[in-house]
Amino acid sequence: MANHAQIAPFSWGDVSLSQAVHVNGIPHATKIAIGEWLEYSFPRESINKILERNPYLEAFSVEVNLTSTDGKNYDTTVYHPMGFLLIVMESGQPKAQAAKVAIAAFVWHFCGGQDIAAKDAIQLRQVLLKTLAALQSCHCAFSQRILLDQVRDVCRQLRQPIPDLSLIGKDPKQTALEGF
Repeated sequence: MANHAQIAPFSWGDVSLSQAVHVNGIPHATKIAIGEWLEYSFPRESINKILERNPYLEAFSVEVNLTSTDGKNYDTTVYHPMGFLLIVMESGQPKAQAAKVAIAAFVWHFCGGQDIAAKDAIQLRQVLLKTLAALQSCHCAFSQRILLDQVRDVCRQLRQPIPDLSLIGKDPKQTALEGF
């Protein structure tokens, strides 16, 4: 069991939870908070039913000691963000269904499921070349990090590997071509 914890609201993007506890710097949600977010009429009871049907979800929880409004301490189970997400995935609520679609779209996008139009690919390659040229002449560490992030982002959008940045600025004759 984790030590005595402070309960507080937590928000990130579209997720606003009425009750969360930070455990090792990671926000963990209570059953009530998850059930409220999913818009159940009986939040705790509804989440308990999901947990009864899916005992594997308990692996994503931890017990913490909380002080309630009556001043008494209670051991309370809270759920890691992975547990929160898995509980949402097991729910049939409309909000859960929308979250499932959003997650599927996210996975589809990052697994290469979204085609890039030829015109967009050409523009992205032009941005990549300009960014690499700027990186070659940049001597500011802060600016280099921003440019490197832009290179990574463009390569991700193009679904291609990040180029070997150690070759930037070198004459092709300076690099040995292996295997040729």
